[in-house]
Amino acid sequence: MQRPFVFLSSCLALLAAPALAEVRYVPVPFVGAGSIRIVTEYGRTDLTVKKVNVTRIPEGAAGATVTPSRQQVYIGPSTSTKFPLLDITPQVPGLIVLDAENGLTSNEVSMELGKAPSNSGWELPLLGPSNLFLSGTTAYVQNLTKTADFASNLSLYNLGTVTATCSVKVLRPKGSQLDSRSGLRVPAIGALRIDDVLRLSAVGGGIVAAVTCDQPFYALGALPDTNRTRSRIYYPANALPTAGTTTTLVDMPGLFLHVVEGNSFERVPIPLQLAPGGTGNGPRYRSLTIDFDAKTADPTGFTVIRNITGLLRNGGRRFGKTLFFGNFDRLDAGGGPKMIVDLGTPYIETTIKRFLDLSGPRALHFHIELNADQKLITYQIFNSNNAAIFNVSSGLFNDDLNAVGAEVPMLEFGLPGVADQAYFPPFGWRFSSLKVVGKR
Repeated sequence: MQRPFVFLSSCLALLAAPALAEVRYVPVPFVGAGSIRIVTEYGRTDLTVKKVNVTRIPEGAAGATVTPSRQQVYIGPSTSTKFPLLDITPQVPGLIVLDAENGLTSNEVSMELGKAPSNSGWELPLLGPSNLFLSGTTAYVQNLTKTADFASNLSLYNLGTVTATCSVKVLRPKGSQLDSRSGLRVPAIGALRIDDVLRLSAVGGGIVAAVTCDQPFYALGALPDTNRTRSRIYYPANALPTAGTTTTLVDMPGLFLHVVEGNSFERVPIPLQLAPGGTGNGPRYRSLTIDFDAKTADPTGFTVIRNITGLLRNGGRRFGKTLFFGNFDRLDAGGGPKMIVDLGTPYIETTIKRFLDLSGPRALHFHIELNADQKLITYQIFNSNNAAIFNVSSGLFNDDLNAVGAEVPMLEFGLPGVADQAYFPPFGWRFSSLKVVGKR
């Protein structure tokens, strides 16, 4: 996702409660009725630090009229004392203000929709001085969608100290104007939702909402489907998306891994362009598309979870790595067999789960798309009849698709051995016909 324009920190307004240290704003769009959980990960250098003032501001209310609650961070499922979590789930959508004690630094926010195995996960922005839109600039909320039953909404967030006046232009995929709104009033430190922003749109996708306000602001879209697996969040960019250019990065026809004892793991570097001189960040890729085939086999011994594939880059908070996604096949453990996609959050541990039984030999095709512009991962598995037996669209938390120094993303298949007495290589599987295409 392209980074929004910088906002001067002097414009940030603290609410009525005593200020602590780090202040961040979390916009919460309306995604429809159903289960929702929003968790923030913090980092801390002092293990005694644990308090955060949390202000949950409903849509239509000004922040100064809402009383904060004082909450405590807690140790998450990874049992890390250095990286505790904070549940900030609101009762209604709107804007959340996080004012943390000195020594706590927020890292990321995960919105988890639905309960496994029918769920999805999306990253919510942590807004601060570096990633708001300046007064008078334009935020382009991408790929709004209308179905026969549901339509994307649009939420505007005012981070200024006075009421903002905003305007919205609704643009067709090629940029021509379809509709417009003006004189939209958004409360100071508050949010406004437009449910019928696609009132003039036909069924389909690719619609863009161009938002401008006279105060520092942010904007998000959402598809409030009652089926949590189809709910979506749409993020802003500071320019209209363009077609881009594609390049084949990896092309490995034929068999490249037969998973057996002593040969159960394959690592394939994705040769993204490095920065000049090999230092710093290389050019950002807007998307990566990964395709490969697999012939499966049943395990011959005790097996809990089979590691299938994942994409990672050395360097980051996930055991010294940045995980773009990981994919596991959990065999029946009493609740039925599941396919699991790990979305790469180091300590929140946001995962997507679906029931899927891969017993018996099968011929499968995997198709995975990482879209950095839309912060979206699409993960599909097709059977030999080309029918999708696994089809997930969810948030892409780590959207920096680039090389960092000499480190490029790497696709990994299988495992070198058994890990934690639970993760096993997919013994007997044969992987073939790998192709990776990048867009810049």
